Amino acid sequence: MRPTSEQSCLLEALQAEVFAGMEGMNAWLGQDLDQLRRIPLGVLRRGTVRRHGVTRWIRGAHRDRLRPHEVRVIDLHPALLSPEWWPYARFVLHHELIHATGHRMHDAAFRRWESSWPSPPVEEGAEAFAKMLHTASARWWWTCEACDVKHARQRRANGRYLCRRCGHVLRDVPAQGVRA
Repeated sequence: MRPTSEQSCLLEALQAEVFAGMEGMNAWLGQDLDQLRRIPLGVLRRGTVRRHGVTRWIRGAHRDRLRPHEVRVIDLHPALLSPEWWPYARFVLHHELIHATGHRMHDAAFRRWESSWPSPPVEEGAEAFAKMLHTASARWWWTCEACDVKHARQRRANGRYLCRRCGHVLRDVPAQGVRA
């Protein structure tokens, strides 16, 4: 998606920070960073829950020999552009730039390159961001009245599901009325 003018400014600032970090990394020695800088940045749809970033290739790019000039755009989730998620946003853009060099798969070589990014602890950032997106998009909370467990969900349970902890029937509560 095309970013708003505010998002464009934030994406430019994010890009500048990420490239400043990459210039000092041994993992990026010998890479044409100027070619990577020319890749346009965009945003995913706000309702996207499962993706934090995506590298989109031009149509017809050969899957076995991908090059940076064949990247159409790198899209990031718009929620990453908030101050709370900025450290994780830097990591996600770094991750997508590795894909832009032609590394489609998350193999061992990709993970070594990715691990050269200094912070944040990736698992913590990814899990916390995913949980925030999942919770924010919930329409219902499946709630156990016996042990007070709440599960953010898109659909109603309609009495079909039981609590894994205690076996009681989960009750549907509209999302606006309950917080985890």
